Amino acid sequence: MEGYTHTGPIDCDKPINSDTVRGKTAIITGGAKGLGEAYVRTLSAAGVYVCIADPDIENGQRLEAQLPRTKYVPCDVTNWDDQLRLFREAASFSPSGRISFVVANAGIHRPDEVYKYAGDEQEPKEPNLDIIDVNLKGVLFTAKLAAHYFIKQNGQQPSPQQEDTCLVLIGSGAAFLDCPRGLQYAATKWAMRGIMHSLRRTVFYYGSRVNVISPWYVKTNILSDEAFKHVQEVGVEFAEAEDAGQCLLRILSDQTINGHSLFVCARKWAPNGYMDLDLDDYPGSTLLQEIQDDQIKPAPVSLGLFA
Repeated sequence: MEGYTHTGPIDCDKPINSDTVRGKTAIITGGAKGLGEAYVRTLSAAGVYVCIADPDIENGQRLEAQLPRTKYVPCDVTNWDDQLRLFREAASFSPSGRISFVVANAGIHRPDEVYKYAGDEQEPKEPNLDIIDVNLKGVLFTAKLAAHYFIKQNGQQPSPQQEDTCLVLIGSGAAFLDCPRGLQYAATKWAMRGIMHSLRRTVFYYGSRVNVISPWYVKTNILSDEAFKHVQEVGVEFAEAEDAGQCLLRILSDQTINGHSLFVCARKWAPNGYMDLDLDDYPGSTLLQEIQDDQIKPAPVSLGLFA
């Protein structure tokens, strides 16, 4: 597989060839509902074997019963042993014994105690940082295990025998746009871009790719009905869950896509409901382009930056 090169914005109108993913195996964390369910349904329909990781037993088992080639594994992504078991079971579930795709989708959002004011006569209390635990710590666990399995399968030296593998990190429009009062959520979604930038110049040594999907508002259960009603009343047009699924399929089916952030948005902005914002190679800044091109060279395999 070739290394990272800036390919410009992805042509999101190009037809998707799902034949390239058929028969392969994917893990989707947080896959029992919401956008995770949309990703599961899209890949299952494309002929992918999908391992659904989620603590929601009822919905996980429901999807396993409804969809072909799916397996539900109870999993708390903040628990290392749970994720170890998840990857072992996914490899056993895979017809080839290989894991080709990992989608680090599990995430939570709720009122953020970092921003909450304690009151004039009160000492501030230690804030609950479980958003960080799920959205960042859990993703780092997932990325570590994905790296382990990808390297184990493809070896540590580039070769024509390496099979395509891809880690997809699920970010958010909150990584690009102001989202008031959501400090932990915005920080963790910015972090997905940081992880991608750290990996994209080294993963190709192991036959791998890494990309980010950043959805804008999609009506799922991540926010309350009241919150979504407020968003709609101020004029925000929602993105569609099925478009997020097609965005994922676009990335996984095209081995040339590495190091990109695709934005899932309302169809009024993009006919297919997703687009490449083309921000991650700094097209608007000659200085940053020069620094990136001159100073950030592909690291040698011996550094083990993805190991």
